[in-house]
Amino acid sequence: MRAMASLDAGTLEVVGVTRRFGTVTAVAGVDLTVRRGEMLTLLGPSGSGKTTLLKIVAGFETPDEGAVRIDGRDITMAPPAKRDIGMVFQNYALFPHMTVAENVAFPLAMRRVPREERERRVREALKLVDLPTHGDRLPRQLSGGQQQRVALARAIVFDPQLLLLDEPFGALDRQLREQMQLEVRRLQQRLELTALFVTHDQEEALVMSDRIAVMEQGRIAQLGSPEEIYRSPASRFVAGFIGESNLYRARPIGDGVVELEGGLRIPLPPRLIGSGHGDLGLMLRPERVRSLGPGDTADIAFDGAIEEVVYLGETIKYRIKSDDGQISVLARWPLHEVGRILSPGHRVRVGWRSADMHSFPWS
Repeated sequence: MRAMASLDAGTLEVVGVTRRFGTVTAVAGVDLTVRRGEMLTLLGPSGSGKTTLLKIVAGFETPDEGAVRIDGRDITMAPPAKRDIGMVFQNYALFPHMTVAENVAFPLAMRRVPREERERRVREALKLVDLPTHGDRLPRQLSGGQQQRVALARAIVFDPQLLLLDEPFGALDRQLREQMQLEVRRLQQRLELTALFVTHDQEEALVMSDRIAVMEQGRIAQLGSPEEIYRSPASRFVAGFIGESNLYRARPIGDGVVELEGGLRIPLPPRLIGSGHGDLGLMLRPERVRSLGPGDTADIAFDGAIEEVVYLGETIKYRIKSDDGQISVLARWPLHEVGRILSPGHRVRVGWRSADMHSFPWS
């Protein structure tokens, strides 16, 4: 087994891949490259095509069109066992009658690795996932998190060129899921594994990824870093799917001003309005909305009343509607800044900078 700190992971290329099921196109001409040593996440709602695309890469589905390559080698028609890919599933897929060590050794046995070498690799893999003393246990004797660690050890023990992770933390409780996210991310970075990760959880994607491919109806709606996806969504779909946001439809009316659907007119920098003449989508993240005190100013401000309060521990979400009814905004404020939880009906003045908004074509 090569030193696991320097796995020679491959570059994955998906070229023009399409997959149809009857009249339904699940994946529609997707082009995607996962760079060597990168964790790229396929993110999208159910039915967006992310799992079908992962199955095509794994060899469990055959594309109707296009190709899949690893390090330039065409594996489109290769069976799963011949692709040199490790996989981690949500349901762990461990053999219940085998011990932990036997489960981890299974892919090595299938490759006819000598016993002494198998045992050495298994010990090393279990040490990497913090289970060095669990080799003799059966899966049913482990917690969910421990079972997932075993599944991960089995996926990396044979030095795969690519690691696929299909909703691997979906069966875990929130606290354990967050812990496993960080552990897997650290291990992936340490081993420089090329990894393709599938999830419908936006927060998980932001935590885990070098880049995120947001999928919509079988296509990639946007591909970029977590920060790019969060701060600069390319469409209304991406803006609405990634995190919480205030979304407004706006019509440019000239002189750097747009009119929202409720009739409110607000100034915007030229870069947000652009040169187009169609309607714009405007996004404002709730954390960008400020509570204004006497003498405070903002590019866009209004007086209103709190309609809804959601307690989130250290932060509070407020839905605030302007007195004239022209705009409603969701704000998220740290409790220590506000000092107390405000009640529905409480009057406030809020505002934000024009530069804190992001625009995209509404269509």
